Amino acid sequence: MDKKLYPFKFISTREDRPWGTEAWAVADLGFVDNMVDEGWLAGNTLSELVETYLERVVGETSFEFYGTQFPVMVKFLDVRGRTSLHVNTDDTIAQQRYDTFGKTALWYVVSASDDARIYLGWNRDLTGEELFAVCSGESVDSVLNEIKPKAGDSFLITPGTVHAARGRLVIAEISECSNLWFRLHSPNPEDTELHLEEAFDLVDLKKYEAPEEHHHHDGEHITRHLAETPQFSVTEIRLTDPLHIYAEKFDSFLLYTCLRGGAVIEIKDGDAKGNYRLKEGEVIMVPAEVKDFFLIPSERDTLLLEAVMDHREETDPYLEEEEHHHHDGCDCEGHHHHHYDN
Repeated sequence: MDKKLYPFKFISTREDRPWGTEAWAVADLGFVDNMVDEGWLAGNTLSELVETYLERVVGETSFEFYGTQFPVMVKFLDVRGRTSLHVNTDDTIAQQRYDTFGKTALWYVVSASDDARIYLGWNRDLTGEELFAVCSGESVDSVLNEIKPKAGDSFLITPGTVHAARGRLVIAEISECSNLWFRLHSPNPEDTELHLEEAFDLVDLKKYEAPEEHHHHDGEHITRHLAETPQFSVTEIRLTDPLHIYAEKFDSFLLYTCLRGGAVIEIKDGDAKGNYRLKEGEVIMVPAEVKDFFLIPSERDTLLLEAVMDHREETDPYLEEEEHHHHDGCDCEGHHHHHYDN
């Protein structure tokens, strides 16, 4: 009988940028492939884990859709200047043109100074000519939708939506595992390459409309659904008391990102029995094989983000995009909270 898998923490990979630092906590991108930090699988990379243990790590749904490609990544953006203006593409175009994933991303603001800003979409409808003019010149700020972020804010960045950040802020990004993005404008002389021609037909030129937020209070535990997309779902958990997680319902890995405080994942039986600690700034992955565990706060005021891949009906990836657009605004009620128990 194979040894049972256990919750994994990974060694982070950091890169300096003209605007600050980018740190991948969990990613399987080729040039970044995070390594397991502890336990009997320490030293193995994320891609090696998935290639060896397949659906035992990711779950049946993920394996059917993505094979041995781990589908979600978590990174931290420590912004100390101004990022370039980017746009991402959807899965269909990414697959057809670049043979890779597209990118839907959630930005969660961990901290932000008073002068920090997030730019998301346009403040009015643009024409194609205007897009070229503002991105080639210095006037792009005049047409960007500017947001003053505060800690706890979250923004779902859908394909086609331009985005950037400036000032002093820390962003946790949970997204599809993709490094496909297009730079439209940059204030940094180091960013010499723009991708305006490639991205021209990808950019949503309509005025940005903010989606409504979903809040859910689950007894003592305040859980808040931040994103529910075909690629991943994210829930914010304010962990005040132990939670019993019935992971079996998901048929998916679970990723927990600790933004504040600390937590312990307690597994009561089997080979993986034990306590697995999660500290502020760390991410832990509970493999799909772990069906049942407790999430216990080790400090007061513990704040976690939980990311999971929802069960998906199997469809042709080239046709599924149309259907998925109907799910983007779906009602989040009844999605997550049924698996929490005191």
